[in-house]
Amino acid sequence: MRNHEIKQTWPVMALAFMFTIALTAVAVAGIGKTAEEHAPEESTWVHGDGPYGGSVWSVLVTRDGLILAGTLSHGAYFSAGEGLGWLQSNLTGVSVYGFARGARETVFAATQNGVYRSDDNGRNWTLASEGMKERRVQTVLVHESGRVLAATLGGGIYISDDQGASWQEANEGLPLKFAYALGAHQDGSIVAGVTNRIYRSTDGGKSWNETRTDFPHVRSHAIVGNEDGWLFAATDEGVYYSEDAGNTWKESGNQFAGSVVYDLAVTSDNRIFAATREGIYVSSDAGATWEPDGLDNQPVYAVDYGSGRVVAGANPGVFYRK
Repeated sequence: MRNHEIKQTWPVMALAFMFTIALTAVAVAGIGKTAEEHAPEESTWVHGDGPYGGSVWSVLVTRDGLILAGTLSHGAYFSAGEGLGWLQSNLTGVSVYGFARGARETVFAATQNGVYRSDDNGRNWTLASEGMKERRVQTVLVHESGRVLAATLGGGIYISDDQGASWQEANEGLPLKFAYALGAHQDGSIVAGVTNRIYRSTDGGKSWNETRTDFPHVRSHAIVGNEDGWLFAATDEGVYYSEDAGNTWKESGNQFAGSVVYDLAVTSDNRIFAATREGIYVSSDAGATWEPDGLDNQPVYAVDYGSGRVVAGANPGVFYRK
C-alpha cells in the first residue's frame, strides 16, 4: 500500500501501538530486578587489568597522572591510561609498602630493603638508604620544607635533608622504635604512628611528644589531612580524627564494625576514601558518617587520589574510579 492511500486515523493507531510495545518492553526488562538494581549506580570501580605480581599494597597517582602499584614481594609497576596495561619497573623482588611524591618527577618508595628514589615518576629506581641501620621502611613522607622522613620497624624515624642521599635517626621522645605511619599538618607539624600511639613533632621530625587520645592503644597505618586542617588516622579499629593539628584525637563516626582500615585518601572535594578489610568506604562529612562505596567483602590495602581519579590497591590488582 502506498503512503498516499493511508487513512488519517493511522498516525493515532500507530502511536498507540508503539506506546503499548514500549510499556511491554519496560515491564519485561524489570522482571526479577530488585529496587536496588533499578537504582542508578553511585560509584563504579573498574579493574585496571593487573598488575599480576601479587597483592597490591600501595598505590600512587603521580603528578603527571601515571599510576604506580607496589606489590608484596614483586616490586613496583607503573601504568599510563587508567591502569590498563602495566610495566614492571626496575624495582623488583621486594615488597613495596608505600610511595611519596617529591618535587617535580621525584617519587620515593618504602620497601623492606630501605628507601628507593625515582626521578622519572616511578619508571626507574635507585636505592637511597645510606645511613639507615634499620631498613624495614613502612612509609615515607616528604615534608613541605623538603625534608624526607621514613618510618621503620626497629629503627624508628629517620630524616634526610638531601633527598634520600643520606639519613639520620630522629627518635628523641620516642620510647619505642616501631614506626608505621607519618602525616603532616598545614601548620608544618608532623605526626607519626609509633607502636600503638601517635606522636607529634613541631621541629620537622627531630623530636617527638606523645599526643592525647580517647581510644585504646591501636596501631595507625596511615595519616592524612583535609583542606579544613583536620587530620585522619587509619587504624586497626577504624578511623580517628584530630581538629587541632594532632594534639588530641577522637574516634570518628565509625561504621566499620571494628574493621582494620589500611589507608585513607582525601579528594579535591574533601571526600575521604578508606581502604578497609571489607572494601572501600567513603565519607562526605569529615568522617562523621561513612558509607560502603564498592569492592565489598574483599581486602583493599591502599587508596590514593590524583588527576581526578581514586585508585585502590587490592588482591588482585588495581581498581580505579572517577
